[in-house]
Amino acid sequence: MYTIISRNQCNFCDQAKALLEGANKEYVEYNIQEETSAWLLYVLKHSSITTVPQVFSENGSYIGGYSELKEWLESNAARPL
Repeated sequence: MYTIISRNQCNFCDQAKALLEGANKEYVEYNIQEETSAWLLYVLKHSSITTVPQVFSENGSYIGGYSELKEWLESNAARPL
């Protein structure tokens, strides 16, 4: 399952989720503006990450933002099973 760190009213966050949905990939979303995920804002700020979305793969490796996710999915779709 992929992980997306997002916020409200974020077009790139919405597009990243749409990419995963279009590729039939399951994901869990942590919105930094929701009370239960507010701790992530602290983590992001202290790791010098200033933008969302931040996307992690099924095995937990860091992918990046929307553009990197798009490239990741395209390159993985081209690989034979």
